[in-house]
Amino acid sequence: MLKRAALISVVTASALFATLPALSGKISRISANGLSVDKIMSATGIHEGDSYSIPALQAAQRTIEMSLKQAGYIDAKVSVDAKPYDNGVKVNFKIDKGDPIKIKKVTFIGNSKLNSSILESSIVNKKGGMFSFLTGGGEAMPSQIEADQARVRDEYLKRGYLDVQVSKPLMKTDFSSKSAEVTFNIKHEGEQFSVSNIEVTAIPGVDVTEVSKDFELKEGRVFNVDSLRHDLNLLVEKAGDNGYAFAKAQPQFQKNDAGRTIAVRYSVNLGPKIRVNDVKISGNTKTKNNVIRRYIYLAPGDQFNLTDLKDSKEELQRTGYFDSVEIVPKKVGGTSIDLDVKVREGQTGSVSAGLSYGSYDGLGINASISDRNMLGTGIGYSVQLEKTKKSHNYAISLTDPRVFDSLFSLSVGVYDQDYEFIDYTKEEKGVFLSFGRKLTRHLSANIGYTYSKVDYAGYETYNVDYESYKKSALTGSIVFDNTDDYLTPRKGIYANLSLEYAGLTGSIEDKYANYLKTEFKLAAYHGMKDTLGYDLILRYKLRVGNISDKGLTPRAERLFLGGSSWGVRGYSPASISPYNLDGDRVGGFKSMVNTVEASVPLSFISNSMRLTAFADYGMIGDKSIDEITRASVGAQIEWKSPFGPVNLIFAKPLKKKEGDRTAKFEFTIGSKF
Repeated sequence: MLKRAALISVVTASALFATLPALSGKISRISANGLSVDKIMSATGIHEGDSYSIPALQAAQRTIEMSLKQAGYIDAKVSVDAKPYDNGVKVNFKIDKGDPIKIKKVTFIGNSKLNSSILESSIVNKKGGMFSFLTGGGEAMPSQIEADQARVRDEYLKRGYLDVQVSKPLMKTDFSSKSAEVTFNIKHEGEQFSVSNIEVTAIPGVDVTEVSKDFELKEGRVFNVDSLRHDLNLLVEKAGDNGYAFAKAQPQFQKNDAGRTIAVRYSVNLGPKIRVNDVKISGNTKTKNNVIRRYIYLAPGDQFNLTDLKDSKEELQRTGYFDSVEIVPKKVGGTSIDLDVKVREGQTGSVSAGLSYGSYDGLGINASISDRNMLGTGIGYSVQLEKTKKSHNYAISLTDPRVFDSLFSLSVGVYDQDYEFIDYTKEEKGVFLSFGRKLTRHLSANIGYTYSKVDYAGYETYNVDYESYKKSALTGSIVFDNTDDYLTPRKGIYANLSLEYAGLTGSIEDKYANYLKTEFKLAAYHGMKDTLGYDLILRYKLRVGNISDKGLTPRAERLFLGGSSWGVRGYSPASISPYNLDGDRVGGFKSMVNTVEASVPLSFISNSMRLTAFADYGMIGDKSIDEITRASVGAQIEWKSPFGPVNLIFAKPLKKKEGDRTAKFEFTIGSKF
């Protein structure tokens, strides 16, 4: 009887995993439907580069299914399939979460000093709001109920209520209606405490007096547990920068109940100083090891430095070569570690060919091939062929950001473009060459030379502004970038100051342009996940342009606004401009565009898509007329597609004037800023 039961068990398991073929080799790719690959790898421990194993994948399936059920998805079903791929095996997880349990009601009992809305905002198991379909709120997660108890307690500790007592929450679930009610009981709130004194034990190599100036916990202020954690992390970072890889900071408290004050003493258990034994790289099926190593600031034999470790991870993410980067220190002895650098290759290249149609450009044909990481060398190239009713663009460029793994960069390119604007056609052919150098981890500079010849066509009467000209220009830029990701930054600043001096050779009489153009771009990013528990990203962007006329500033070199590339979405590209007395656009000599954006994930559609709301406000002016202002609001869908970053832009123009050309929908591919 037991043998028969065992046989039935084997047959059942065999049928359950019948889709898994008996393959051999390494897992070269992990994909997923219904859940992010990062979450799957984190939950199961299976990574690209691991050996293909049917039992391991069966265990991973059970783990994911169990985790989803604990998260409230009681009908969750998970399947796995595999097939040969790129000299290895591609594994795909298919996740059907089913219908989740929804939170119908949340009740707090015993809270007189903190409002229920404040407490509910901090927990996971809360009622859904108006935008729950985007944020995922309102779904019951039983596995988070004890953590919610701690979160409620934290809200009190952030406000100095050190003696608060919160009972374990009660979740009542009605499986027939798939709804739940949650009740929290605050047994005791206590009194509010302030900080009377802060002390720090000595740390070798660290000036604790200077460090304490950056503490968030301050004497005389109400105690805040978040500030305490910030200070402890700061001390660990300072110790980590001095080689103490496994330092731990701990607080000691002395409460004065009568005076309702608390004294805090920080102490740090340093452990031994650590050196790097080896740097091991895995997961790179395309990118060569030397390309990865040049962005890692720790090498075998170096003393451990926590800032170097963090900067290395962000530097690799900024390359845009990888979907994910993880650097894990692993002990290999009492005083040494290995750094396990695990990367997952991202989509860096694209090949496209097809037809396009635009309300202004008409029917078009295009073909392009590009890659930021050609053959895994880190060298980028682009070949573009595009022809529409209104324009053509033929261009070839090549960029090596780290020539021979040095700090120097090189870019070369040649192009042939024309574009039929509203009132004239601009035809331009040119070449460019630039050299750059990385000055610090976040700062780089380059200098280059551009030569181009521009002809005009399509204008009705003679105008000096439409005379053909040549441009011989010296270019330069300084770039600061400490963002944490190439396509979707969640923290950091990107700033670019560029200069173009036209008039390096040739004379005005020979129709050589002569001017100095200055442009400044700034983008600041702030992710709210740590604060809100949700992947909301706030962005601020600024563009400023200024031209100093040195004798000949052709119309095509002046400043224009309108469209995503020029600034102020919702208006036709380059359509916002000062006009002369004949009603012709003449371009501006000064401009500024301010943009604010809020971006949220569209995970219910795809983990590679986001929805962004925006507001643009732009100003442009000539030397002799008042500034023109235009504004717009709207939303755009951002998609990290296999063809590159794609934006679908829906905009509503504001401050619209008679004669303005608007574009309420715009499609872009490959844009970053």
